[in-house]
Amino acid sequence: MAIARKHLMTTGLAISLAFTPLTSAWSQATTPNYLPGPDYAGVAGSPAENARITALCGKNRNAADGYAPPPTFAGQTRAPLANSKQAFEVDVVAKVDRTWGLAVLPDGRALISIRAGGLRIIDQTGVVSQPLAGSPAIQNARLSGMYDVSLDRDFAHNRTLYLGYVTRLSDTDPAAVGRIASAKLSLDGMALEDLKILREGPDILPRRIVQARDRTLLIASAVIDSGGPNPQSLQSQLGKVLRINRDGSIPKDNPFVKDTTANPAIYALGFRDVHGAAIDPRTGALWVAENTPRGGDELNRIKAGGNYGFPVISYGRENGGALINGGKTAQEGMEQPAYYWNPSIAPGSLMFYTGRALPGWRGNAFITGLSGEQLVRLEMKAGRVVAEEKLLMDRCVRMKSVAQGPDGFIYVTTDEPKAELLRLRPFKK
Repeated sequence: MAIARKHLMTTGLAISLAFTPLTSAWSQATTPNYLPGPDYAGVAGSPAENARITALCGKNRNAADGYAPPPTFAGQTRAPLANSKQAFEVDVVAKVDRTWGLAVLPDGRALISIRAGGLRIIDQTGVVSQPLAGSPAIQNARLSGMYDVSLDRDFAHNRTLYLGYVTRLSDTDPAAVGRIASAKLSLDGMALEDLKILREGPDILPRRIVQARDRTLLIASAVIDSGGPNPQSLQSQLGKVLRINRDGSIPKDNPFVKDTTANPAIYALGFRDVHGAAIDPRTGALWVAENTPRGGDELNRIKAGGNYGFPVISYGRENGGALINGGKTAQEGMEQPAYYWNPSIAPGSLMFYTGRALPGWRGNAFITGLSGEQLVRLEMKAGRVVAEEKLLMDRCVRMKSVAQGPDGFIYVTTDEPKAELLRLRPFKK
């Protein structure tokens, strides 16, 4: 039996590391002794929960249609259902335009990127600022606009952040160019200063930027269209993970730096559209969550020089239903995904949770689902997914970005015309 929601009213003043909720919260707990069973609201794939969500939201466009290529190894897909004992509440802390990137600043304010409108700050009372002065001009089109915003590991000391966006080459040349840039956030948080273009090119579609332990920048550059540049080509930066230094130079130990026919910024290849990227705090490894056209969305641990297969191998299909390369799912010399989803969830972002506020989730990976309309929680062991839980499905909205705040709470943006910034915090009895 699905556990009912309990509505709670919240009060209190904003403090430096907490948002004041705009609406009352709900909780998955109904009693002080929170112990959900296998069918509680939110568990991935339980028949009772699937029926309840369908009744609430209607049939999801990514509902299973019978296509299920077999995995290469056990546990590569459809992991056992997680039985979380972490009680939590959800607050709506702000109403925002459709967002892409999300970073929570050390003082608790949220920095968001708007595809069509640059960068904005959300303060602790839920007030959304005007676009930050000094935000770069963007080209607002199908594959253009403002994408990710990411904080330098030393942001608290240097105020440095990184931006990925697509704009016009110049005022007189409408050709699209993708750019990776650095800037400093002004002390009052209302402007970008010292904007520097680190790398640019017509073959860069910069979906995500993360900083590795060695301070290099890792950039997920998408390809999207099957008829476009091949993600297998070492001449194109599309469909790749790129690696550059903070000043835009190329690291001397990049895997293809000695190949005179390859673009030296390429770190890994064979991707379609990576929307999620994060560093595993336990190992320092880069993980990415990738969209494929129809099913076969992947979670991958990235190796230097690794080839992740698209479009040669895939567990998904083209949007129209045609097989990708005849349905081939494995080939020698190409990496297998650590995990994949069929039907699709359309990953929107990726985060590893390290906080203490929600101890039952510490060490877990969180992935937002766009068309899947969910927040996925993955329990992992030795680089493999061992359990999966789908959260927030009864909100019936696309989920875009997920980030951890300095308060240890989890923040999520929805991907709707009238989007929201959500906060997941511990359930208070």
